[in-house]
Parts: sequence; structure tokens; C-alpha cells
Amino acid sequence: HTFKADYIGNVSGSFQITLDEFQSHILNVSKELVNMFYSDNESIQNAFPTFESQLSPLPAPKESTLVLIDMDPTQFLSDGTTITGLVDTEAYAVAPREFDFISLEYVFTEKEAHAFKQGYETIMPIPHLAECRRPYRYLYRLLSVQGSVELKKWLSHPVYF
Repeated sequence: HTFKADYIGNVSGSFQITLDEFQSHILNVSKELVNMFYSDNESIQNAFPTFESQLSPLPAPKESTLVLIDMDPTQFLSDGTTITGLVDTEAYAVAPREFDFISLEYVFTEKEAHAFKQGYETIMPIPHLAECRRPYRYLYRLLSVQGSVELKKWLSHPVYF
């Protein structure tokens, strides 16, 4: 997360939106996802107005960085102690670092999250997630980053950061 950018987009830079446009872009993309893929999912349809009301007042991100949208332990190679490689890098994006922490809450146990937090905070503070957690979790459910989990269960997942 030491890499910093002043846009949201893909890693190659061929798609970029300004940080000020981030919320409206996410809202529009989410609306398209709901209409295209969740027209028969009443819970996702009904939750959209809440998502919109939670996302709209968030401040524009101050910066962005490289984030792995569909983070999962199977994407990392290890020698048992150290990460030695990364698989499936096409899901990298330039976005707020809060996204990585939203993903990590779904793949870590409480103990793992605590250990990660201790290590991470030796480099930089964990971002404040309280205001963005619910709308970003909803977005990640739309993206099916951990599969097709029932929305209520997804949104009530434990908070680790």
C-alpha cells in the first residue's frame, strides 16, 4: 500500500476516473450490476437504496493504491513461511486501500486478522472502515468476491479491522 495514485482504475492506467468521481462511478456500476445479474434477487434489490444512502455521504478518497479485488488465500504461493508468488493478478485494480481490508475480513479468522493488523501497523495505520464498511461490503457481494453468499449473512460477517 505504499504505492499511491490520484485516480481509480485499472493497473495499466488505460481506464481512470478521478477520486472525486469515485462514489458516483461505484453507484452507477453497482446499479448496472444489480439490474444485469440480480433482477431476481429480492434481498439485493431491496438493499440497493440503503447502499446508495450509505455510499453517497462518504468523502472522496484522498488517494488510491493497488488492491486485489478478489483476494483469497489460494492466490498466494508460499514456501510455508514466506509468500513467494501471486496467482490471478488480473483482479488487481487501483482503488482505495479500504477495499483490501474489506476482503481480508472475509478470508481471515479473528486471530489471523489480529496478527496481520499488528504487522501492518508497523508500516502504516489501518484505514478507518466504520463508515465505508457496509456499502463496500454490499459492492463486494455484487462482485461475488467470495461466491454467492446470502446478503444478510454477508453483511453481518464479523468485523476485524
